[in-house]
Amino acid sequence: MADCFFHTGRPAVTRCKQCGKPLCSDCRHVTELGVFCGEKCADTAKVFASRLQQIEQQKAARKKSVSAAVTGIVKIIILIAVLFALYKFVVVKFLR
Repeated sequence: MADCFFHTGRPAVTRCKQCGKPLCSDCRHVTELGVFCGEKCADTAKVFASRLQQIEQQKAARKKSVSAAVTGIVKIIILIAVLFALYKFVVVKFLR
């Protein structure tokens, strides 16, 4: 790996998860989201993670509503089939 971005001559042990800068063990900023070169990159990653979570929740909600719509359509088709069968039964049994 390269030298630390901030300390020339020190070997880097990791890279910033956001911008990719090589970092020595003294310069790394460790958070729950990963290792970053500073607060700016950590905050950018936090905003990105938050936005990604919102998008995933929206996708799940859309998928759920589509699923509910399909279920409703299937129920209507079954109801029509049952009513048609009853109509045929009544016509054959009582009206002939």
